[in-house]
Amino acid sequence: MNIRPASGHDVSAAISLGSQMHRESAYAFLPFDCEKVRRFILSHIEHPESHCALVAEDQGAVIGMLGGYVSDYFFCDEKVACDTVFFVHQAHRSTAAAAGLVRAFREWAEARGVREICLAISSGTRAERTGRFYELLGFRCVGGVYKQRLGESPAGGA
Repeated sequence: MNIRPASGHDVSAAISLGSQMHRESAYAFLPFDCEKVRRFILSHIEHPESHCALVAEDQGAVIGMLGGYVSDYFFCDEKVACDTVFFVHQAHRSTAAAAGLVRAFREWAEARGVREICLAISSGTRAERTGRFYELLGFRCVGGVYKQRLGESPAGGA
């Protein structure tokens, strides 16, 4: 298992992983635009001071990815690092890939003077299991994500 910064050579594999993630997630009702994803990945690769693009590979095959960014808090000049995408291929979820990606993201964030890391679970996929995994790595739950699709009636009427 190898965790490393993504390069241009990884873009096709990352798009494929992104497509798999999309199909498994709460976002599956939306279209998946490969070209937009390509631009997103390249922007993360091309701006390593503010954006993180990591891949996990096993025997030369990319089997996981984590992308994120650094930002200031809106109320002060301290920095926070947030993930934008985190996915490990289903066949490799019981390996060290996910933990390795999170540790590498932490190292990347620490090198940029970040005060806090924020990992979200917004895909709706295995949220409880992922939350327990994050807690095992020293994270704590401080909130939740609530969604409502526009054009649909809210649950319970009103």
